[in-house]
Amino acid sequence: MSMELQAQEILNISQNYTICVSFAVLFAGIFDHSIDIIVFTSSRSFRMKQSAFYLTAESFVNSIHLLVFFTSRIAINGFNNDLTQRSIVWCKLRQSFGTSFTLKSLSIVCFAAIDQYLSTRFNPFLKQLSTLKLARRLTCGAVIVWIAHGIPFIVIMKSLPVYGCATYYDGFNIYVTYIYYLILSGLLPIVIMSIFATLVYINVRRIV
Repeated sequence: MSMELQAQEILNISQNYTICVSFAVLFAGIFDHSIDIIVFTSSRSFRMKQSAFYLTAESFVNSIHLLVFFTSRIAINGFNNDLTQRSIVWCKLRQSFGTSFTLKSLSIVCFAAIDQYLSTRFNPFLKQLSTLKLARRLTCGAVIVWIAHGIPFIVIMKSLPVYGCATYYDGFNIYVTYIYYLILSGLLPIVIMSIFATLVYINVRRIV
């Protein structure tokens, strides 16, 4: 068997593997999040709790993110069909949606961690801040902020035949690399969740 045939066979196997795994993750994720949404919205006792509201909102955001990201990824890696190179609109929207929904999901998880801290505090003033009204306001605020954050991607992203869908402004590339990836979607949510998870553990130990 020639080297070209071996390389083509390996490429075909990798593409089939990518398609199978991507479809499995997509369907499993959508099914799981759909079950969460149904469970937390079907009971009034769940609907009136801010923790259930955060889980429902996170499941909804992650479902949309999976649909946008994995369908595009399956088309690119599995079928060599990169719509971002043929459609400037999809090139811009995919990047904007991807960053916005990632930050929305991480923000909701951070809000949930903060809410757990507030609900386990002895201080009455802090404890009464843990309300469904605050949860809805924080989530709506995060949605508005991160949609606005995705607008520059719509304006700046370009699609070139050779280089594909990317931004070619050095300043914006620095922001995406060091602010978005490193801080906003990396260190910052990890630090927030770690700090408040530790504080919740301390509060629960005190209650015990």
